[in-house]
Amino acid sequence: MKVQTIIGNRIIKTGIAVFFTALICKWLDFPPTFAVITAIVTIEPTVTDSIKKGLVRFPASAIGAAYAVLFLAIFGHSPLTYMLAAILTIFTCFRLHLHAGLLVATLTAIAMIEIVENSYLISFLIRLATTTIGLSVSTLVNMFVFPPNYHHSLYQKITSIRKQLSNHMKRCYYELIFAKTPLDHGVNEKVGNVYKELERATLLSLYQKKDLKYHHILEKHEDELIEFRQQIHHLRMIQYHVTNIAEQPAVKINWEVEKQKQVFDTVCYFANVLANKIEFRKNEWEDRREQLHQLFQETLQTTQMNEGEKLPIELVAVYELTSIVEIVEDHYTWEWNQKEKNARLKKHKTRSGL
Repeated sequence: MKVQTIIGNRIIKTGIAVFFTALICKWLDFPPTFAVITAIVTIEPTVTDSIKKGLVRFPASAIGAAYAVLFLAIFGHSPLTYMLAAILTIFTCFRLHLHAGLLVATLTAIAMIEIVENSYLISFLIRLATTTIGLSVSTLVNMFVFPPNYHHSLYQKITSIRKQLSNHMKRCYYELIFAKTPLDHGVNEKVGNVYKELERATLLSLYQKKDLKYHHILEKHEDELIEFRQQIHHLRMIQYHVTNIAEQPAVKINWEVEKQKQVFDTVCYFANVLANKIEFRKNEWEDRREQLHQLFQETLQTTQMNEGEKLPIELVAVYELTSIVEIVEDHYTWEWNQKEKNARLKKHKTRSGL
């Protein structure tokens, strides 16, 4: 098993950043404490965040150091110095919208009071230098040592979500069609948990998108990232419709046994395609979709409703399934169009000798 699998890439990168930050400070005869603290907090999930937050933490740390030096010169090592340095650092960072650097700046201000004895200006400049070292080293480590790459994690997360939604579709429709009482009382919660996983997948895709401009290796996955984001969008809509099925009351469905089996077989087919358990074949898909459309029309024609009544469970079941099918089909249609577009682009580049 790989070391980074056991410990974690971020912990390894933090250790490397701390080591080299402290090493450089020792070479320059600078106190390494502040530089190391800065290096630790600058290791972010993406290189983009490391750079952006680093640009905020540098001036914030400078503000904290400046207040520490100022009040030391006025009040010396007194409790008043600690109080004023802390509250004015927080106030200034807050007013200047330097929220990402507020904590580091406050720690800097308080810690500097203890170690500065004289040469206030030199201490201030050394503090700026050590902050720069910590920011630079951690950003470079984040960029070149195990650079953030969420492609594999995204693939696994989306694959897992597809399988979960597929299983939930089968379970919810089975209970709706055949079971008199719920087989799984926690199915609503499980379907709801898929939403949390979709949020996590969305966050990973945003991380991946942020760092495309910093890593050439990630540019090779740009098309896959676009596809992942499109899948997340479609899966979010599917999760909404599966939730609607899961929340239906347990009432008897007025279908003959043969029709019940037919509908559930149709559900299983579309659910298995969603989970990639069976291959998407256009002809078979269109046949199944046409059967589902006919069932919807039949159900709609046989439905009798009085004003103010809720939709009958049979119509809801077919409508939600039809909606899911359309979403899945939209995804595969979009995927085909993307592949054709990329193929044309590749062919054009080949002809142009690029």
